[in-house]
Amino acid sequence: MKLKLFNWVLIALLAFQFTACNNEPLVGQFPQQEDPTVAEEGQFIAQIDGVSFIATFAGATMTSENLLVVTGIIEATGEVITLTAEDVTAPSIFNLIAVSGTENAAKYFDIEGTTNPYISTGAMGGSGQLTITDLNTTDFTISGTFSFVGVRVQLDANGDPVLDGNGNPIIQSISVTPGTFNTIPYVIDDTGGGGGGGGGGDPTDEFYALLDGEEFVDTMISTTLTTIGGVDMVNIIALTSSNASMRIDLPLFLGEGTFDMESLSDGTQIISVYNSNTVGENLTSNPGTITITNFDTEAGIIVATFQFTGTDPLGGDPTIVEVTEGSFTLHFEGIPGSGPGPFTAEVDGVLYEPETINTTLTLFSGTIVVNISTSTTDNRSLSLSFPKDIEVGTYEMSSIATDGTVKIGRYNPDLIDGTTIFSSNPGMLTITSYDLVTGEIEGTFSFTATDPSLMDPATFDITNGTFHVTVP
Repeated sequence: MKLKLFNWVLIALLAFQFTACNNEPLVGQFPQQEDPTVAEEGQFIAQIDGVSFIATFAGATMTSENLLVVTGIIEATGEVITLTAEDVTAPSIFNLIAVSGTENAAKYFDIEGTTNPYISTGAMGGSGQLTITDLNTTDFTISGTFSFVGVRVQLDANGDPVLDGNGNPIIQSISVTPGTFNTIPYVIDDTGGGGGGGGGGDPTDEFYALLDGEEFVDTMISTTLTTIGGVDMVNIIALTSSNASMRIDLPLFLGEGTFDMESLSDGTQIISVYNSNTVGENLTSNPGTITITNFDTEAGIIVATFQFTGTDPLGGDPTIVEVTEGSFTLHFEGIPGSGPGPFTAEVDGVLYEPETINTTLTLFSGTIVVNISTSTTDNRSLSLSFPKDIEVGTYEMSSIATDGTVKIGRYNPDLIDGTTIFSSNPGMLTITSYDLVTGEIEGTFSFTATDPSLMDPATFDITNGTFHVTVP
């Protein structure tokens, strides 16, 4: 289908033999440039024949040759608008009429015509212009307005041109106006590959995966923060040059560890989605897992590996894809003060939020012992004990403190009425850093809390524990 369309466009271009440069006067029939609709920061919106286009992803790429590509995507439908302009170095007006000899063009990929987009081809009656209103080279954001007329040859079910009564191909057209994007992120692409962008312009972003054994070659990566139903989320999107997409949604304060993915989500669950940008449906993770090794919300970095089997959760599309060896290192705008607290943990999967945290020293069997004691407003307590001279490393935890060298965790579900103190059996304590001069110590822990006397059969799973305190 692509070759047949290209042949018809090429015939039209050869018939007219147009050439153009950015410094030439704009020519052609441009749509009337109305006041663009108001776009919020980070938004990309337009009207396509009067119907709203509100992108769920927006990003841009600027190559080292000053070729700008701006992209807006509606993930649910697969609709895409791309704007390509040459020699973009400052805010200005750019001709988007697609002619031979330039890369300037505007394109609209509709729901059904992903391999036959509407293009602002001048020889077929298309036109377009882009106005860059702001190019922030410090924060790597870009704003602007645009409008274009996109045209294409109508194709039948076999990919052949549909002819009119005179034997000429039928030309379809759409009008995109007004369009605007406000403070969307862009990246500098020095590979010459073009594409879109995101992630605040950080050039160290990396994304890799195999799709059915073949590399998913992305040209655009976006990492954005959103709030859905009161839940802070991270949305990661990687796009190929053909606008195939791979998306991963994660709760912002998920933390580190290995987590299962869901196949359906209301926007607040861990899920991966693959869309080929063809006629197929979104294929979601069923099953899938992600292992996060670094998730620093304050510094704005997330490092993880992942894999999933992609299927249509509604069963309408029989396609199945296997995504393997997935990995990424991505950056986003950090949130000051959102880093790990001095003591965090989960008890049976529920966040344990201490109101008080005390670090004290005691002498036990001739050994100085560090005691980190915490309590909550609902009368629960969680504590750790280990020798003061402990070194960086990982240690097994014990259930009974036989001497001062023992590492032990304790949990009390009710400080007022409870008589049982449940202790680590088994458990692991990891000291990740320890400054003997300042006393600053960091570590992680997890343990199963049981009654050491075996009188109470209850157990509690203490997971995702972290601490960052100062030893007196």
